[in-house]
Amino acid sequence: MKLVSYAGQQVVTTDDVADALVTLAASLASEGESAAVQIPIHVDGEKDSADLIVGVGNDLLVGPQSSNGDDPDFSADAAALREHRFYPKRTAEGGDVDDDGLPAIDLDLDRGV
Repeated sequence: MKLVSYAGQQVVTTDDVADALVTLAASLASEGESAAVQIPIHVDGEKDSADLIVGVGNDLLVGPQSSNGDDPDFSADAAALREHRFYPKRTAEGGDVDDDGLPAIDLDLDRGV
């Protein structure tokens, strides 16, 4: 579990949600953007949610949080964060990418390829 500190408040979520949140926040900030996101949180053994603005000008601190028992399954929520349009996308292994993060295509116009 991870403790997310935001705007003077602290909430608890799973490692995968916290990791996806930090990656998305950093990516948004690097693009000069911010966005509203909703994350699942763990409150008194129950699932709840928190709404955050992440990106430029929004401080976010994530650290470890001890938990008793099994962590809740928030994997679908973490996957939804990873689907955000500003979340960095992985490319094929060893593949070059252009300035937009898209796979680079090397065309040889002289050879018609």
